[in-house]
Amino acid sequence: MSGRRTPEDRAGVAEKSVKRIKRRYKINLSKDKKFALGEREHAREMAIVLKLAGYSHNQIGSVIGISRGQVSDMLKEPDIAERIQMLRENLPSAALDLLHGYTIEAVQAIVDVLRKTDDDALILKAASEILDRAGIGKVSKSEQHRTNESKATFSTDDETLDALRQLPPEKQEEAAQMMEKLENFLSNSVKDEK
Repeated sequence: MSGRRTPEDRAGVAEKSVKRIKRRYKINLSKDKKFALGEREHAREMAIVLKLAGYSHNQIGSVIGISRGQVSDMLKEPDIAERIQMLRENLPSAALDLLHGYTIEAVQAIVDVLRKTDDDALILKAASEILDRAGIGKVSKSEQHRTNESKATFSTDDETLDALRQLPPEKQEEAAQMMEKLENFLSNSVKDEK
């Protein structure tokens, strides 16, 4: 029985093997790391990005695999410090550029809803959003009443609206301009009769 191994013995041998392997690959972050060719520039770039993201020197060292002292020395290098400062100054403008891009995309989404939906409530909501963002506010009740007295309008049926929705955007714009001219013509005709 002395030749047989117990499960505990086998587990102990496996554990020693794992510890030996871990020791071989353990990074000692208290010692300065020697960089391979081209590795230092990559580590510098990572340090810049992590510093801008708000990581501490310890965290940067853990991610890159270098000591905290190396991180500190690296970030104190004049060209690195200057680059970090320049990037920090440009971050707000880059964020504004990104926000501007998303604003254009949001307006395009509203216009897409306006042109493609069959739900009249959504069309009115999208049109209201676009007009509101363009600075054209809602009409008050008294303004609306005065406008209704002095302006004659015409109405379109559902078939005409559906036909207009099927047109390409430039034709829709042209139709809207013609409808506006017609409303102005009718409004002026009503004024002339009074």
